[in-house]
Amino acid sequence: MLNNLEIKLKKGKINFDGILLFLCKECEAHLQMDVLPKQAAATLQAYLTKNREFFKVGKIANLTYVEGKNLQQIFVVGCGEGKECTSQNFRKNAGEVARFIQKQGVKNILLYAPILNNPVRGKHLQAIVEGMYLGVYDFSEFKTALKKKDVITFNIQTTIKDAADIIKKATIIAESVCFARNLINRPGNVVYPEIMANFAKQVAKENKLKIEILDEKKLLAKKMNAICAVGQGSVHKPRMIVLKYNGNGKAPYTAYVGKGITFDSGGISIKPTDGMGEMKDDMSGAADVLATIRAVAQLKLKVNLLVVLACAENMPGGNAQRPGDIVKAANGKTIEVITTDAEGRMVLADAVWYACELGATKVVDIATLTGAAIIALGRETAAIVANNDELAQKVIDAGKAVGESYWQLPTFEEYHELIKSPVADLKNSGGRSGGTITGGLFIGEFIKKGVQWVHLDIGGTSFVDRTHGFKPQGGSAFGVMTLIKLGEN
Repeated sequence: MLNNLEIKLKKGKINFDGILLFLCKECEAHLQMDVLPKQAAATLQAYLTKNREFFKVGKIANLTYVEGKNLQQIFVVGCGEGKECTSQNFRKNAGEVARFIQKQGVKNILLYAPILNNPVRGKHLQAIVEGMYLGVYDFSEFKTALKKKDVITFNIQTTIKDAADIIKKATIIAESVCFARNLINRPGNVVYPEIMANFAKQVAKENKLKIEILDEKKLLAKKMNAICAVGQGSVHKPRMIVLKYNGNGKAPYTAYVGKGITFDSGGISIKPTDGMGEMKDDMSGAADVLATIRAVAQLKLKVNLLVVLACAENMPGGNAQRPGDIVKAANGKTIEVITTDAEGRMVLADAVWYACELGATKVVDIATLTGAAIIALGRETAAIVANNDELAQKVIDAGKAVGESYWQLPTFEEYHELIKSPVADLKNSGGRSGGTITGGLFIGEFIKKGVQWVHLDIGGTSFVDRTHGFKPQGGSAFGVMTLIKLGEN
Protein backbone atom coordinates (compact mmCIF):
# COMPACT_ATOMS: atom_id res chain seq x y z
CA MET A 1 0.00 0.00 0.00
CA LEU A 2 1.28 3.47 -0.92
CA ASN A 3 -0.40 6.83 -0.31
CA ASN A 4 -3.56 5.09 0.98
CA LEU A 5 -3.92 3.20 -2.29
CA GLU A 6 -3.70 -0.54 -2.77
CA ILE A 7 -3.45 -1.96 -6.28
CA LYS A 8 -4.02 -5.68 -6.69
CA LEU A 9 -4.15 -8.16 -9.53
CA LYS A 10 -7.48 -10.02 -9.36
CA LYS A 11 -9.06 -12.90 -11.21
CA GLY A 12 -12.62 -14.15 -11.03
CA LYS A 13 -15.52 -12.50 -9.24
CA ILE A 14 -14.82 -9.27 -7.34
CA ASN A 15 -16.99 -7.43 -4.85
CA PHE A 16 -16.77 -3.72 -5.61
CA ASP A 17 -18.57 -0.43 -5.12
CA GLY A 18 -17.08 1.27 -8.16
CA ILE A 19 -15.77 0.57 -11.66
CA LEU A 20 -12.84 2.42 -13.23
CA LEU A 21 -12.66 2.14 -17.01
CA PHE A 22 -9.79 3.45 -19.18
CA LEU A 23 -10.95 3.93 -22.79
CA CYS A 24 -9.31 5.12 -25.98
CA LYS A 25 -11.46 5.44 -29.11
CA GLU A 26 -10.21 2.18 -30.59
CA CYS A 27 -10.90 0.39 -27.30
CA GLU A 28 -14.67 0.75 -27.75
CA ALA A 29 -14.73 -2.08 -30.31
CA HIS A 30 -12.98 -4.39 -27.81
CA LEU A 31 -15.06 -3.47 -24.78
CA GLN A 32 -16.43 -6.68 -23.26
CA MET A 33 -19.65 -5.62 -21.57
CA ASP A 34 -20.23 -9.15 -20.25
CA VAL A 35 -17.47 -8.68 -17.66
CA LEU A 36 -19.61 -5.99 -16.03
CA PRO A 37 -22.83 -6.34 -14.05
CA LYS A 38 -25.93 -6.08 -16.29
CA GLN A 39 -27.05 -2.70 -14.99
CA ALA A 40 -23.52 -1.31 -15.12
CA ALA A 41 -23.18 -2.43 -18.74
CA ALA A 42 -26.50 -0.80 -19.65
CA THR A 43 -25.52 2.49 -17.96
CA LEU A 44 -22.14 2.50 -19.65
CA GLN A 45 -23.59 1.68 -23.08
CA ALA A 46 -26.06 4.54 -22.78
CA TYR A 47 -23.25 6.95 -21.92
CA LEU A 48 -21.01 5.82 -24.79
CA THR A 49 -23.87 6.10 -27.27
CA LYS A 50 -24.80 9.62 -26.19
CA ASN A 51 -21.30 11.02 -25.61
CA ARG A 52 -19.20 10.35 -28.68
CA GLU A 53 -16.18 12.25 -27.32
CA PHE A 54 -15.75 9.93 -24.35
CA PHE A 55 -12.19 9.15 -25.56
CA LYS A 56 -10.83 12.71 -25.30
CA VAL A 57 -7.56 12.67 -23.36
CA GLY A 58 -8.18 13.47 -19.70
CA LYS A 59 -11.98 13.47 -19.92
CA ILE A 60 -13.45 11.93 -16.75
CA ALA A 61 -17.10 10.91 -16.52
CA ASN A 62 -18.72 9.87 -13.24
CA LEU A 63 -21.80 7.67 -13.83
CA THR A 64 -24.08 6.04 -11.27
CA TYR A 65 -26.39 3.05 -11.38
CA VAL A 66 -28.43 1.06 -8.87
CA GLU A 67 -27.34 -2.46 -7.97
CA GLY A 68 -29.86 -4.03 -5.60
CA LYS A 69 -30.21 -1.52 -2.80
CA ASN A 70 -26.81 0.08 -3.43
CA LEU A 71 -25.78 3.05 -5.55
CA GLN A 72 -22.72 2.10 -7.57
CA GLN A 73 -20.35 4.35 -9.50
CA ILE A 74 -18.56 4.07 -12.84
CA PHE A 75 -15.57 6.28 -13.69
CA VAL A 76 -14.73 6.52 -17.38
CA VAL A 77 -11.37 8.04 -18.36
CA GLY A 78 -10.60 9.09 -21.93
CA CYS A 79 -7.15 8.06 -23.17
CA GLY A 80 -7.13 9.43 -26.70
CA GLU A 81 -7.34 8.29 -30.30
CA GLY A 82 -4.68 6.69 -32.49
CA LYS A 83 -1.22 8.05 -31.65
CA GLU A 84 -2.61 9.75 -28.52
CA CYS A 85 -3.08 6.36 -26.90
CA THR A 86 0.36 6.40 -25.23
CA SER A 87 1.76 5.19 -21.95
CA GLN A 88 2.31 8.81 -20.93
CA ASN A 89 -1.37 9.67 -21.40
CA PHE A 90 -2.36 6.59 -19.40
CA ARG A 91 0.08 7.69 -16.66
CA LYS A 92 -1.28 11.25 -16.58
CA ASN A 93 -4.91 10.17 -16.65
CA ALA A 94 -4.36 7.55 -13.96
CA GLY A 95 -3.04 10.27 -11.66
CA GLU A 96 -5.97 12.58 -12.37
CA VAL A 97 -8.67 9.96 -11.89
CA ALA A 98 -7.08 8.51 -8.75
CA ARG A 99 -7.28 11.95 -7.10
CA PHE A 100 -10.87 12.32 -8.30
CA ILE A 101 -11.90 8.94 -6.93
CA GLN A 102 -10.34 9.71 -3.54
CA LYS A 103 -13.08 12.31 -3.04
CA GLN A 104 -16.01 10.07 -4.01
CA GLY A 105 -16.29 7.78 -1.00
CA VAL A 106 -15.72 4.50 -2.85
CA LYS A 107 -13.27 2.01 -1.37
CA ASN A 108 -13.20 -1.12 -3.53
CA ILE A 109 -12.90 -0.64 -7.28
CA LEU A 110 -12.76 -2.88 -10.32
CA LEU A 111 -10.18 -1.44 -12.74
CA TYR A 112 -10.79 -2.46 -16.31
CA ALA A 113 -9.19 -1.38 -19.60
CA PRO A 114 -9.63 -3.27 -22.88
CA ILE A 115 -6.02 -2.45 -23.76
CA LEU A 116 -4.88 -4.54 -20.78
CA ASN A 117 -6.14 -7.64 -22.58
CA ASN A 118 -3.43 -7.05 -25.18
CA PRO A 119 -0.36 -9.08 -24.14
CA VAL A 120 2.10 -6.51 -25.55
CA ARG A 121 0.66 -3.62 -23.56
CA GLY A 122 2.54 -4.24 -20.32
CA LYS A 123 4.04 -0.75 -20.51
CA HIS A 124 0.50 0.70 -20.32
CA LEU A 125 -0.23 -1.36 -17.21
CA GLN A 126 2.99 -0.12 -15.61
CA ALA A 127 2.09 3.47 -16.50
CA ILE A 128 -1.38 3.14 -14.96
CA VAL A 129 -0.02 1.79 -11.67
CA GLU A 130 2.73 4.42 -11.49
CA GLY A 131 0.32 7.22 -12.36
CA MET A 132 -2.23 6.26 -9.72
CA TYR A 133 0.29 5.95 -6.92
CA LEU A 134 2.10 9.17 -7.87
CA GLY A 135 -1.06 11.15 -8.58
CA VAL A 136 -2.43 10.82 -5.05
CA TYR A 137 0.86 11.67 -3.35
CA ASP A 138 0.24 14.31 -0.71
CA PHE A 139 2.91 15.84 1.51
CA SER A 140 1.14 16.34 4.84
CA GLU A 141 3.90 15.43 7.31
CA PHE A 142 3.70 18.73 9.19
CA LYS A 143 -0.09 19.13 9.33
CA THR A 144 -1.37 18.61 12.87
CA ALA A 145 -5.12 18.42 12.28
CA LEU A 146 -5.17 15.98 9.40
CA LYS A 147 -8.18 13.81 8.71
CA LYS A 148 -7.17 10.22 8.06
CA LYS A 149 -7.90 9.10 4.51
CA ASP A 150 -9.63 5.83 3.74
CA VAL A 151 -7.68 3.12 1.98
CA ILE A 152 -8.90 2.59 -1.58
CA THR A 153 -8.30 -0.76 -3.26
CA PHE A 154 -8.10 -1.06 -7.04
CA ASN A 155 -8.55 -4.57 -8.40
CA ILE A 156 -7.00 -4.92 -11.86
CA GLN A 157 -8.24 -7.48 -14.34
CA THR A 158 -5.87 -8.22 -17.21
CA THR A 159 -4.72 -11.10 -19.39
CA ILE A 160 -1.10 -9.86 -19.53
CA LYS A 161 0.91 -12.88 -18.37
CA ASP A 162 3.56 -11.10 -16.30
CA ALA A 163 1.09 -8.57 -14.85
CA ALA A 164 2.05 -9.34 -11.24
CA ASP A 165 5.72 -8.58 -11.94
CA ILE A 166 4.80 -5.40 -13.80
CA ILE A 167 2.66 -4.17 -10.91
CA LYS A 168 5.45 -4.95 -8.43
CA LYS A 169 7.99 -3.09 -10.57
CA ALA A 170 5.71 -0.06 -10.95
CA THR A 171 5.10 -0.01 -7.20
CA ILE A 172 8.85 -0.03 -6.43
CA ILE A 173 9.42 2.83 -8.87
CA ALA A 174 6.53 4.86 -7.45
CA GLU A 175 7.72 4.25 -3.88
CA SER A 176 11.18 5.54 -4.78
CA VAL A 177 9.79 8.65 -6.50
CA CYS A 178 7.70 9.36 -3.39
CA PHE A 179 10.77 8.78 -1.21
CA ALA A 180 12.57 11.51 -3.16
CA ARG A 181 9.51 13.81 -3.07
CA ASN A 182 9.39 13.53 0.72
CA LEU A 183 13.05 14.53 1.01
CA ILE A 184 12.56 17.47 -1.36
CA ASN A 185 9.41 18.76 0.32
CA ARG A 186 10.88 18.75 3.82
CA PRO A 187 12.16 22.20 4.87
CA GLY A 188 15.79 23.20 5.34
CA ASN A 189 15.55 23.16 9.14
CA VAL A 190 14.66 19.45 8.94
CA VAL A 191 16.87 18.29 6.06
CA TYR A 192 20.52 19.40 6.00
CA PRO A 193 23.73 17.60 4.97
CA GLU A 194 24.00 15.42 8.08
CA ILE A 195 20.38 14.35 7.71
CA MET A 196 20.92 13.48 4.04
CA ALA A 197 23.76 11.25 5.21
CA ASN A 198 21.43 9.57 7.71
CA PHE A 199 18.86 8.83 5.00
CA ALA A 200 21.61 7.44 2.81
CA LYS A 201 22.72 5.14 5.66
CA GLN A 202 19.14 3.91 5.96
CA VAL A 203 18.89 3.19 2.22
CA ALA A 204 22.28 1.43 2.27
CA LYS A 205 21.30 -0.75 5.22
CA GLU A 206 17.89 -1.71 3.83
CA ASN A 207 19.28 -2.57 0.40
CA LYS A 208 22.70 -3.96 1.36
CA LEU A 209 24.66 -1.25 -0.44
CA LYS A 210 28.22 -0.11 0.18
CA ILE A 211 28.39 3.43 1.56
CA GLU A 212 31.08 6.03 2.14
CA ILE A 213 30.43 9.35 3.88
CA LEU A 214 33.00 12.13 3.66
CA ASP A 215 32.65 14.82 6.31
CA GLU A 216 34.41 18.20 6.16
CA LYS A 217 37.73 16.85 7.44
CA LYS A 218 37.79 14.03 4.91
CA LEU A 219 36.74 16.40 2.11
CA LEU A 220 39.58 18.78 2.93
CA ALA A 221 42.02 15.87 3.14
CA LYS A 222 41.07 14.98 -0.43
CA LYS A 223 41.42 18.66 -1.44
CA MET A 224 37.73 19.02 -2.24
CA ASN A 225 37.85 22.73 -1.54
CA ALA A 226 35.03 23.67 -3.92
CA ILE A 227 32.28 21.88 -1.99
CA CYS A 228 33.81 23.03 1.31
CA ALA A 229 33.83 26.66 0.15
CA VAL A 230 30.09 26.50 -0.54
CA GLY A 231 29.31 25.10 2.89
CA GLN A 232 31.75 27.11 5.00
CA GLY A 233 29.21 29.81 5.91
CA SER A 234 26.77 27.34 7.48
CA VAL A 235 26.74 25.63 10.86
CA HIS A 236 25.76 22.48 8.95
CA LYS A 237 28.98 21.34 7.32
CA PRO A 238 29.12 19.60 3.92
CA ARG A 239 28.88 15.90 3.31
CA MET A 240 29.74 13.92 0.21
CA ILE A 241 27.96 10.59 0.21
CA VAL A 242 28.75 7.64 -2.07
CA LEU A 243 26.66 4.49 -2.43
CA LYS A 244 27.52 1.52 -4.64
CA TYR A 245 25.38 -1.21 -6.15
CA ASN A 246 26.95 -4.18 -7.95
CA GLY A 247 24.52 -5.99 -10.21
CA ASN A 248 26.73 -6.76 -13.20
CA GLY A 249 29.88 -8.55 -12.13
CA LYS A 250 33.11 -6.78 -13.05
CA ALA A 251 31.52 -4.36 -15.53
CA PRO A 252 32.56 -0.69 -15.14
CA TYR A 253 30.50 1.66 -13.02
CA THR A 254 28.03 4.21 -14.26
CA ALA A 255 27.80 7.15 -11.85
CA TYR A 256 24.78 9.28 -11.04
CA VAL A 257 25.83 12.47 -9.27
CA GLY A 258 23.28 14.72 -7.56
CA LYS A 259 23.45 18.33 -6.42
CA GLY A 260 22.44 18.40 -2.75
CA ILE A 261 22.15 22.04 -1.64
CA THR A 262 19.77 21.46 1.23
CA PHE A 263 18.95 25.16 1.37
CA ASP A 264 20.18 27.86 -0.98
CA SER A 265 20.02 31.40 0.36
CA GLY A 266 22.43 32.49 -2.38
CA GLY A 267 25.12 33.05 0.25
CA ILE A 268 26.68 36.53 0.26
CA SER A 269 25.10 37.01 -3.20
CA ILE A 270 21.78 36.61 -1.42
CA LYS A 271 18.60 35.79 -3.30
CA PRO A 272 15.46 37.98 -3.25
CA THR A 273 12.96 37.14 -0.51
CA ASP A 274 10.18 36.20 -2.94
CA GLY A 275 10.42 32.51 -3.71
CA MET A 276 13.43 31.86 -1.48
CA GLY A 277 11.40 29.33 0.50
CA GLU A 278 11.32 27.11 -2.56
CA MET A 279 15.09 26.77 -2.26
CA LYS A 280 14.57 23.80 0.03
CA ASP A 281 14.24 21.90 -3.28
CA ASP A 282 17.82 22.69 -4.31
CA MET A 283 18.80 19.21 -3.16
CA SER A 284 16.45 17.55 -5.68
CA GLY A 285 19.35 16.07 -7.64
CA ALA A 286 20.79 14.36 -4.56
CA ALA A 287 17.33 13.11 -3.52
CA ASP A 288 16.82 11.78 -7.04
CA VAL A 289 20.02 9.75 -7.20
CA LEU A 290 19.48 8.33 -3.72
CA ALA A 291 15.95 7.27 -4.67
CA THR A 292 17.26 5.83 -7.92
CA ILE A 293 19.84 3.51 -6.37
CA ARG A 294 17.17 2.41 -3.90
CA ALA A 295 14.94 1.34 -6.79
CA VAL A 296 17.78 -0.16 -8.83
CA ALA A 297 18.74 -2.38 -5.89
CA GLN A 298 15.15 -3.49 -5.26
CA LEU A 299 14.59 -4.20 -8.94
CA LYS A 300 17.91 -6.10 -9.05
CA LEU A 301 18.92 -4.45 -12.31
CA LYS A 302 21.98 -5.77 -14.14
CA VAL A 303 24.12 -2.67 -13.79
CA ASN A 304 27.03 -1.50 -11.67
CA LEU A 305 25.95 1.83 -10.29
CA LEU A 306 27.51 4.32 -7.93
CA VAL A 307 25.74 7.47 -6.81
CA VAL A 308 27.33 10.57 -5.32
CA LEU A 309 25.36 13.07 -3.25
CA ALA A 310 27.15 16.43 -3.02
CA CYS A 311 25.47 18.00 0.01
CA ALA A 312 26.00 21.46 1.48
CA GLU A 313 23.96 24.36 2.85
CA ASN A 314 24.63 27.71 1.15
CA MET A 315 24.31 30.38 3.84
CA PRO A 316 25.75 33.86 4.49
CA GLY A 317 27.88 34.13 7.61
CA GLY A 318 31.15 35.41 9.00
CA ASN A 319 33.02 32.51 7.43
CA ALA A 320 31.09 32.39 4.15
CA GLN A 321 32.86 32.48 0.81
CA ARG A 322 32.89 35.86 -0.92
CA PRO A 323 32.53 36.98 -4.53
CA GLY A 324 36.08 37.36 -5.77
CA ASP A 325 37.47 34.41 -3.79
CA ILE A 326 39.64 31.94 -5.67
CA VAL A 327 39.24 28.26 -4.78
CA LYS A 328 41.26 25.25 -5.94
CA ALA A 329 39.10 22.21 -6.67
CA ALA A 330 40.14 18.60 -6.13
CA ASN A 331 41.38 18.17 -9.72
CA GLY A 332 43.75 21.11 -9.27
CA LYS A 333 41.85 23.69 -11.33
CA THR A 334 41.34 27.11 -9.76
CA ILE A 335 37.93 28.79 -9.71
CA GLU A 336 37.18 32.50 -9.38
CA VAL A 337 33.92 32.93 -7.47
CA ILE A 338 31.94 35.51 -9.46
CA THR A 339 28.77 34.89 -7.45
CA THR A 340 28.19 32.72 -4.41
CA ASP A 341 24.75 31.92 -5.86
CA ALA A 342 26.41 29.75 -8.52
CA GLU A 343 27.14 27.18 -5.85
CA GLY A 344 25.66 24.03 -7.36
CA ARG A 345 28.34 23.74 -10.03
CA MET A 346 30.97 24.17 -7.30
CA VAL A 347 29.82 21.18 -5.27
CA LEU A 348 29.38 19.14 -8.45
CA ALA A 349 32.90 20.01 -9.61
CA ASP A 350 34.40 17.96 -6.79
CA ALA A 351 31.64 15.34 -6.94
CA VAL A 352 31.96 14.42 -10.62
CA TRP A 353 35.75 14.37 -10.24
CA TYR A 354 35.38 11.93 -7.36
CA ALA A 355 32.99 9.73 -9.36
CA CYS A 356 35.68 9.50 -12.07
CA GLU A 357 38.32 8.72 -9.43
CA LEU A 358 36.14 5.85 -8.21
CA GLY A 359 36.20 4.29 -11.66
CA ALA A 360 33.04 5.48 -13.38
CA THR A 361 33.26 5.35 -17.18
CA LYS A 362 29.95 7.15 -17.61
CA VAL A 363 28.76 10.04 -15.43
CA VAL A 364 25.28 11.55 -15.38
CA ASP A 365 24.89 14.52 -13.05
CA ILE A 366 21.49 15.95 -12.18
CA ALA A 367 20.95 19.35 -10.62
CA THR A 368 18.58 22.24 -10.08
CA LEU A 369 21.38 24.28 -11.57
CA THR A 370 19.94 27.36 -13.27
CA GLY A 371 16.89 29.57 -13.46
CA ALA A 372 17.93 30.08 -17.08
CA ALA A 373 16.63 26.56 -17.79
CA ILE A 374 13.12 27.80 -16.94
CA ILE A 375 13.46 30.74 -19.34
CA ALA A 376 14.75 28.49 -22.12
CA LEU A 377 12.53 25.42 -21.75
CA GLY A 378 9.74 26.17 -19.27
CA ARG A 379 8.51 23.82 -16.56
CA GLU A 380 8.01 20.58 -18.49
CA THR A 381 11.41 19.97 -20.09
CA ALA A 382 14.87 19.61 -18.56
CA ALA A 383 18.07 20.72 -20.29
CA ILE A 384 20.98 18.50 -21.31
CA VAL A 385 24.61 19.52 -21.73
CA ALA A 386 26.92 16.67 -22.69
CA ASN A 387 30.29 15.61 -24.08
CA ASN A 388 28.78 12.49 -25.68
CA ASP A 389 25.76 12.67 -27.97
CA GLU A 390 25.08 8.93 -27.82
CA LEU A 391 24.74 8.93 -24.04
CA ALA A 392 22.64 12.11 -24.20
CA GLN A 393 20.28 10.39 -26.65
CA LYS A 394 19.99 7.40 -24.33
CA VAL A 395 18.87 9.76 -21.57
CA ILE A 396 16.35 11.41 -23.89
CA ASP A 397 14.98 8.00 -24.96
CA ALA A 398 14.73 6.81 -21.36
CA GLY A 399 12.85 9.99 -20.50
CA LYS A 400 10.38 9.50 -23.35
CA ALA A 401 9.64 5.99 -22.11
CA VAL A 402 8.64 7.25 -18.65
CA GLY A 403 7.06 10.59 -19.48
CA GLU A 404 9.97 12.93 -18.65
CA SER A 405 11.14 15.35 -21.34
CA TYR A 406 14.70 16.56 -22.12
CA TRP A 407 16.32 18.82 -24.71
CA GLN A 408 20.03 18.81 -25.57
CA LEU A 409 21.67 22.23 -25.83
CA PRO A 410 24.67 23.15 -28.04
CA THR A 411 28.20 23.32 -26.63
CA PHE A 412 30.11 25.36 -29.21
CA GLU A 413 33.62 26.52 -28.34
CA GLU A 414 32.40 30.11 -27.97
CA TYR A 415 30.43 29.06 -24.88
CA HIS A 416 33.59 27.66 -23.27
CA GLU A 417 35.21 31.09 -23.57
CA LEU A 418 32.51 32.56 -21.30
CA ILE A 419 33.71 30.64 -18.23
CA LYS A 420 37.40 31.49 -18.55
CA SER A 421 38.73 33.80 -15.84
CA PRO A 422 41.46 36.45 -16.18
CA VAL A 423 42.78 35.57 -12.69
CA ALA A 424 42.06 31.82 -12.39
CA ASP A 425 41.52 28.79 -14.61
CA LEU A 426 37.75 29.18 -14.53
CA LYS A 427 35.03 31.43 -13.18
CA ASN A 428 31.87 30.01 -11.70
CA SER A 429 29.51 32.13 -13.77
CA GLY A 430 29.58 33.10 -17.42
CA GLY A 431 26.78 35.62 -16.98
CA ARG A 432 23.14 35.55 -18.06
CA SER A 433 23.79 34.80 -21.73
CA GLY A 434 23.61 31.05 -22.29
CA GLY A 435 23.57 30.50 -18.54
CA THR A 436 22.28 26.92 -18.66
CA ILE A 437 24.94 25.95 -21.18
CA THR A 438 27.86 27.61 -19.41
CA GLY A 439 26.76 26.19 -16.07
CA GLY A 440 26.85 22.71 -17.53
CA LEU A 441 30.15 23.27 -19.31
CA PHE A 442 31.72 24.38 -16.03
CA ILE A 443 30.88 20.98 -14.51
CA GLY A 444 32.26 19.26 -17.60
CA GLU A 445 35.67 20.81 -16.86
CA PHE A 446 35.99 18.37 -13.94
CA ILE A 447 35.24 15.20 -15.92
CA LYS A 448 38.28 13.05 -16.66
CA LYS A 449 39.32 12.74 -20.27
CA GLY A 450 37.67 9.73 -21.93
CA VAL A 451 34.71 9.56 -19.51
CA GLN A 452 31.28 9.97 -21.11
CA TRP A 453 29.28 12.66 -19.37
CA VAL A 454 25.77 14.10 -19.43
CA HIS A 455 24.52 16.98 -17.28
CA LEU A 456 20.77 17.28 -16.56
CA ASP A 457 19.55 20.72 -15.50
CA ILE A 458 16.19 20.20 -13.77
CA GLY A 459 15.92 23.81 -12.61
CA GLY A 460 12.56 24.15 -14.34
CA THR A 461 11.12 20.71 -13.65
CA SER A 462 12.02 20.01 -10.01
CA PHE A 463 9.06 21.88 -8.52
CA VAL A 464 5.40 21.75 -9.61
CA ASP A 465 3.40 24.90 -8.94
CA ARG A 466 0.01 23.39 -9.81
CA THR A 467 -1.27 19.84 -9.46
CA HIS A 468 -1.77 18.05 -12.78
CA GLY A 469 -1.51 14.50 -14.09
CA PHE A 470 0.67 12.38 -11.84
CA LYS A 471 2.45 15.45 -10.43
CA PRO A 472 0.93 17.00 -7.28
CA GLN A 473 2.08 20.47 -6.29
CA GLY A 474 5.52 20.55 -4.67
CA GLY A 475 8.74 18.67 -5.29
CA SER A 476 8.36 16.48 -8.37
CA ALA A 477 11.39 14.16 -8.10
CA PHE A 478 11.71 14.67 -11.85
CA GLY A 479 14.50 12.48 -13.17
CA VAL A 480 14.13 9.47 -10.88
CA MET A 481 12.12 7.45 -13.40
CA THR A 482 14.49 8.44 -16.22
CA LEU A 483 17.58 7.37 -14.27
CA ILE A 484 15.97 4.04 -13.33
CA LYS A 485 15.04 3.42 -16.97
CA LEU A 486 18.53 4.39 -18.10
CA GLY A 487 19.99 1.85 -15.66
CA GLU A 488 17.54 -0.75 -16.89
CA ASN A 489 18.51 -0.13 -20.52
